[in-house]
Amino acid sequence: MELFEPSGGSSSVRLKIASGSENKEAAYAIAYAVEQSGVAIEMHYMGSLDIMAVLEAGGGDYDAVWPASSMWISMGDSGHIVRDSKSTSTTPVVFGIAKTKAIELGWAEGDGTTASPSTAEILDAVRSGDLSFSMTSATQSNSGASAYLAFLTALSGTDGALTAENLEDAGLTSEVASLLAGVDRSSGSSDWLKEMVVADPETHQAMVNYESLVSQANRELEEAGHEPLVAVYPSDGIAISDSPLAYVDRGQDDKVEEAFAAFQQALADDDATLALERVGRRCGLGGKLLHADDEDVQRAFSASWGIVQDASALKSVPLPAGDVIEQALTLYQTVLKKPSYTVWVVDYSGSMYGGGKEGVVSGLEQALDPQLAAASMIQPAEGDVNVLIPFAGSPGSAVVAHGSDTAGLLDEAREREADGGTDMYAGLLAALELASAAKDGGGYTVAIALLSDGVSDTMNHDAFLEAYKRTGSDIPVFSIMFGDADPTQLDELSEATNGRTFDGREGDLATVFRQVKGYN
Repeated sequence: MELFEPSGGSSSVRLKIASGSENKEAAYAIAYAVEQSGVAIEMHYMGSLDIMAVLEAGGGDYDAVWPASSMWISMGDSGHIVRDSKSTSTTPVVFGIAKTKAIELGWAEGDGTTASPSTAEILDAVRSGDLSFSMTSATQSNSGASAYLAFLTALSGTDGALTAENLEDAGLTSEVASLLAGVDRSSGSSDWLKEMVVADPETHQAMVNYESLVSQANRELEEAGHEPLVAVYPSDGIAISDSPLAYVDRGQDDKVEEAFAAFQQALADDDATLALERVGRRCGLGGKLLHADDEDVQRAFSASWGIVQDASALKSVPLPAGDVIEQALTLYQTVLKKPSYTVWVVDYSGSMYGGGKEGVVSGLEQALDPQLAAASMIQPAEGDVNVLIPFAGSPGSAVVAHGSDTAGLLDEAREREADGGTDMYAGLLAALELASAAKDGGGYTVAIALLSDGVSDTMNHDAFLEAYKRTGSDIPVFSIMFGDADPTQLDELSEATNGRTFDGREGDLATVFRQVKGYN
């Protein structure tokens, strides 16, 4: 959550907005609109599916939604509670590829000018082993969903929107599965995906993400002395995100709606759109720039990064009907996405006795029980592998679950007693051995999910970090912190493995588990 307040601090209304994570980059524009409107804004960053779920549940206590694309409003607003939706900016979803790699592929020149390969040509590069890329999950993030729908539409050869009949075409789904086999890391957040690439550009030389986040990544990469990415726009269609800000009508007082209108209007004025374009958002009709002469806008849309300033490269694909989108996302999660291999390293020390263990078991059920997980579109597919390694003072035996047959793993999670000390590094060493073997096989996206509620013994600390370096593998550790867990230890693991720490100390722990599963 991020709070924006007028400098006077005297706002009588605070709007609570469910927002896509990519809007973190719009902080200057938000702060400006807050100052102009006098309205305080409480931004809650979440995935697109979460925003859709908020609307399906009646809006919760949110006053507005600000997803990356209107399709999440259309799919979620079954109760017709959304009003006054307006696009704040547009940005295409593109391939951001390291400049030397793009030149090697024949898709860029030394000055940064890029070609526009077809989706079929991109597929050929993946099949030949010349291209791998990172991408957010299509069921958890708009950038992944938008790219996936564009892949399906382009490879189907249809002139219009994707249909249910297209999704029954075995040739099409086989091609899309082959393209998605090129994914080397997944993520539940577009903004975090950008941060991951910036943190290790040598390993991650390509990503599918918003054009604006490619621009943001390049600022950080060049400041750190690394080569930039270049934006590559598929010639046969790309997805455009329209970033709509909309009011959620739950019967609030009139002053809340008036405050929303004032904030929305301020966000559309000249100074706010300048701030948005300075971070790579397009604010003119059809993707044109309103402030193309501004030096900072020119920097954000630098031709040396392959970014096309006019709208000539923005050939957008039409969005399918809502039921077709839902069908396509289910197909992605259960059949087409690259299989995942996730090792769950779970704390069963004495401090977990009672409520701690119950919370963890509930979280694992939400993430791995096929029926429960399907509600969040993270259900295990037939090719997935999930491994449970319980630990206390030492690791227990690994329990392996293939595909949707997770009942045995969950039974072990429920039945195991919580007792003994805490040595998460010993558990991580056991997990690393299994995860490294899976990574070397090349058929999975691989991750370790660590769950701990306490400060760990450190006798195996150095041994794990040294073993991790020796593997040379890009295996992230996603840590869930709850109880009295030490963020210092978990944050160190996240930094060392280019992973992420999730805070489950407050709120619904099961929700945090679902978020973690959305990253692999």
